[in-house]
This record gives sequence, C-alpha cells and structure tokens, in this order.
Amino acid sequence: MEHRRLGLTESRVDVSTVREYNVSRMKTFVCAVAWLCLMLMVQAAPVKVASLHPLLSDMARVIGGDEVKVVDLFPANGSLHAFEPSTRELSMAMGSKLLLAMGKNVEPYLADLRENMPGSTKFVVLGEDIPDVMLPGTQTPDPHWWNSPANMKRASRSLLAELSAAAPEHAADFAKRQRAYASDMDELLLLGRILLGRLPQERRVLVTEHAAMCHFCEAFRLTPLAIQGVAAESQGDAASLARLVADLRAKNVSCLFSEYNGSPRHVRVIAAQLGASFMPLVMDGIAPDMPSYKKMMTYNIGVVAGGLGDTPKKPAQMPASEGEDLARLFAEIQQRAMQQAQHELQEEAAARQKHSGACQH
Repeated sequence: MEHRRLGLTESRVDVSTVREYNVSRMKTFVCAVAWLCLMLMVQAAPVKVASLHPLLSDMARVIGGDEVKVVDLFPANGSLHAFEPSTRELSMAMGSKLLLAMGKNVEPYLADLRENMPGSTKFVVLGEDIPDVMLPGTQTPDPHWWNSPANMKRASRSLLAELSAAAPEHAADFAKRQRAYASDMDELLLLGRILLGRLPQERRVLVTEHAAMCHFCEAFRLTPLAIQGVAAESQGDAASLARLVADLRAKNVSCLFSEYNGSPRHVRVIAAQLGASFMPLVMDGIAPDMPSYKKMMTYNIGVVAGGLGDTPKKPAQMPASEGEDLARLFAEIQQRAMQQAQHELQEEAAARQKHSGACQH
C-alpha cells in the first residue's frame, strides 16, 4: 500500500514536471516568434524618400515600389520658380534617408535647406550629371533637363545607385524596376523621333512662352525659340516685340506653345498677330492631372506633333474686351523680366554675403 502511494506520488511529480517543461518551451517559442516578427517589421520598413519635384517623386515610386515611402514636398498646385520649402515641408522631410532635387539652380534654396536638415538625410541632386544644353544665343544652360526622356533615363540610374545603397537587401528589386523605367524612356524617345521626325524642316521651330524646352528640342532635333527670353533682352519698346512677330511670320510659324498651368494671355496675343494657333505644354513638369512622367511626355510629344503638323488649326483671336495691344504686352513682359532679374541679383548678393561671413568665422 505504501509502495502504491509512493508510485502515485512519483507519477504526479512526473506529470507536473512535464507540464512545467512544456510551459517553459511554449514561452521560449512565443518569445522567439515575437522577436522574429519584430525583426521582420524592422526589415520591412520602407525607405523614406523626400522629393522636391513631382517627376522625381514619380521616378522614386516606380523604381522603389513598396520598399520606398515617397514624401512630396512640392505642393500640388505650386509654381516651380516660386516655391520655397517652409517649416511644414521641413517637418515632412524629417527622417528621410534621401532627399531628391532637380539641381541646375531649379532650387535656389537648396543650400539653406541642407543646413536645416540633419546629416542623416542625403541630398541627391539628380541633375548634376546631366549634360547642359544652352539657351539659344547664350552661355546660359536651360535648367529644365527633365524634358528629355534620355536625361530621365540617365537620372534613373543615379537614383538606382542611391536606393540600393540605402536598402541593399532590395537592390535586385530596384534594379528590375529601373530597367523597366529605362525601357519606358527609350519608348518615349522612339515615339518622339517617329512623330516629330515626320515634320518638314520649315516646321521644326518650337516657339514657347519661356525658355524651357531646349532639352526637348535637343532630343527631338527641333529649333527652340522662346518669347520670354527674346523679350527680356530687348530695349522695352513695341518695335522690339514687333520684330519678333515679323521673325516668327517669316519662319511661317503656325503654332505657339504656352505653359500648361499658366495664363496663355501673352502667347495668345502674339499668336493672334501671326494668325497662328496656340497650345499648352507641360514645360515645368507640374501637371496634377498627369502625375506620371510617361503620361506627361506622351502628352507633350502629341501636342507638339499636332501643333507643328499640317493639320488645320483654329487661329487665336485677339481678346477685344481687354483692349490689349503689342506695346502694353511688351511692357508687361519686360517688367516681369526685370523683376525676375532683380530677384536673382538679390539672391546672389545674399549668397555672397553668407559665404563671406562663413569665411570670416
């Protein structure tokens, strides 16, 4: 009887020990699973990338995929040459591994922005390695380098290198998507060469409101001519603008092109003088209804092909209700150019003063 009790007690002890052992193993398993989940969450956290232009945001999203979180710092309806990041955009950019910029002085505030961002954020200026194309008759480069698909393809390779360095575990995925993006750029270049290559030589003059399409013309073998650029160099009388109109008429220009999101008023008045039509182009890369580069460039190629082609187009009409004339138009263009020049001079003076102060310290 004593032995039976002893055996029963021993049996109970064995069961209790097994239970404690199983509970210990379960706790260890749960901890291991929790640790693994935590590590997977850390590894799966997307790379935060801030962008100063919608087209760079589009490129980052296409190449980065789900492994990248893109933060748009540029407002949806902003003006390219008037935008400057505020404290709101600075707070949005905090924590970014990369900050994408166009370069070529498109963002004159870039130096100040660097000073206000932590060192952990790397500035990637994608326009730095893009060859310059000069404005006609000047030694001034056209900063609108994105208007060439070949340039965007080149920039995508630079972005691939930066993303791969920031998240090497996803480098293969980034590379695959960059190849697809580059293929799209090749297709756009081919599309433009086919459609615009059909234009006869006398129709290969692209007249735009301001000097923003030199890279486009370089890519598709057109001759650029900017109304705003010519007006800024004139002496401020109606005769100068009249000479421009005469030059355009001599070139048999049948269509002028205005900025997509801007007012076509100036272009419309000159087009009316020529008996020509006018169409909008996305020159600054800002078009909320065309969020992708592929869509924007397809649109631009089609509009230029249609505008410079021989299909009949309705000539622009002078807005009689506004009582506009060439002298008034020219004076307004000249005043705007002078204001822009003064603004640039002030920025240069401030930069020099800041640089000299830093050297003294």
